[in-house]
Amino acid sequence: MVNLKILNDDGTITNHTINKEVTNHKNDIQIINSSSKEQNALKIIDGYYSNKKSILYDDTNKDIKKELEDLSLFENHDFSMMFFTSGSTGKPIGALKTKSNLEEEVKVFTKLVQEYNIKQVIVTVPFVHIYGTLVALLYPLLNDIDIVLKEHFLPFNLLEAIEPNSLIVTTPLYIKALNKVSDTVDLSSSLFVSSTAPLDPLSAKEFSEKFNTDVMQLFGSTETSGIAYKKNDEQLWSPLDKVDISVNSEDELKVSSPFVSNTLYNNGFKDIEGSFQTFDFIEQYENKFKLVGRSSKIFKLAGKRYSTVQVENILEDIDEIQKALVFVKNSDDNIRDEILDITLQSKKEFSSLEIKKILKSKLSNLKFSIKLHYVDEISTNAIGKKLLI
Repeated sequence: MVNLKILNDDGTITNHTINKEVTNHKNDIQIINSSSKEQNALKIIDGYYSNKKSILYDDTNKDIKKELEDLSLFENHDFSMMFFTSGSTGKPIGALKTKSNLEEEVKVFTKLVQEYNIKQVIVTVPFVHIYGTLVALLYPLLNDIDIVLKEHFLPFNLLEAIEPNSLIVTTPLYIKALNKVSDTVDLSSSLFVSSTAPLDPLSAKEFSEKFNTDVMQLFGSTETSGIAYKKNDEQLWSPLDKVDISVNSEDELKVSSPFVSNTLYNNGFKDIEGSFQTFDFIEQYENKFKLVGRSSKIFKLAGKRYSTVQVENILEDIDEIQKALVFVKNSDDNIRDEILDITLQSKKEFSSLEIKKILKSKLSNLKFSIKLHYVDEISTNAIGKKLLI
C-alpha cells in the first residue's frame, strides 16, 4: 500500500491511499498537463494501472498543444507514457515509453539507492517530465514507499518535511537555495537526487558538507531516460547498470539501453530501436566519462572545449549576478569566429570588459568575443531550465 500525502499551503494535509488494482483500458488516451502536481500524480497512477496511454506535457508550451489536437495519430503505437523534450535545442520531440522502458529503469534505480533504505519520497519537481515521473512517482509506487509532495516547496518547508531515510527528488535550484539557508540539519540518513541541469561541484560539495548528506546527480534525457550518475563533487559520471555508451567520430555520446525509447514523435514517428545519438561531448576514462557539454553549447579556446554552462556558473558566482544565460553564436563577419552571447539578470550592470576579465581569469588569456544583454528576469520552466523569452 502506498500513501500519497499532499502538504497544503494552509497547513492541512490531504491523504490519498493508492489503489493498485489493474484494469485494462489500453485503447484510451489521456492528456496530462502541468496544472497541478496532485492531480497529475493521481492521473498518472490511474493511467499506469488501467493501461491507458498517457501523454504528458508542460501546458505553457503552445507548440506541443497544437501537436496534440488529433490524438488518433497515437492510437496504433505501443506506449504507456509519452514525454516531450523541453524544446531548448529545437522543436519539442515526443518520446514514447513502454511499461518495459519505465519498469526496467525503476529496477536499476532501486538497486542504486537500496543502501539508503528509503522510507518516503519527497517531491519538489513536476511529474510531466520523465525525471519526475520515474524517480518521484514510479520508483516509490513500485516499491511501496509513501510519497510526499507540495505544490510549491520553500527551502524551510522542505527541511521540515524531511524524516529519517527520505529520498528528496529535486533540482540544482533547490540545492543552491538550501545552501543559502541559515539552518543546519543533520540529514545523514537521507539522500537528495538532482537532475534537469548540471549542479556545479562546489555547490554539491558545500551542500553535502553542510547537511552531512549525499546528493546524487542523474544525467539523462527525455529520449534516453537515465544515462549515468555521480555523487557529491565527483567529476566523472558512472553509466547506470544496463546502459551502454559509445562515441561517434566527433566524441559525441551514443546511448543504448532498455530505457531508450523505441519510437520518437517529431512531425511523424521515427523508430530508433533503443539506441540514441546525443549531441553531448564526452571524454572517456576507462568505465566512466566526463561530460563536456552539448555541442550547441560548446566553444573552443586553444583547441580545448568549454561548455557555456561552465561560463554561467563562473558568472553566477559573482555576488551581484543572480542568473546568467549563455549561447554560442557565429560572428556575422567570419563564420569561423564564435561569440559568447550572454544575458544577465544582475543587480549591477557590468561592462563587456569587466565580464571578459572575469571569464579570462577562469578560462584562458586568449581573446574571445562576447555580446552582452541585460534583462529584469531570466525565466525558468517547470523543471528549472533557463529560458530566453
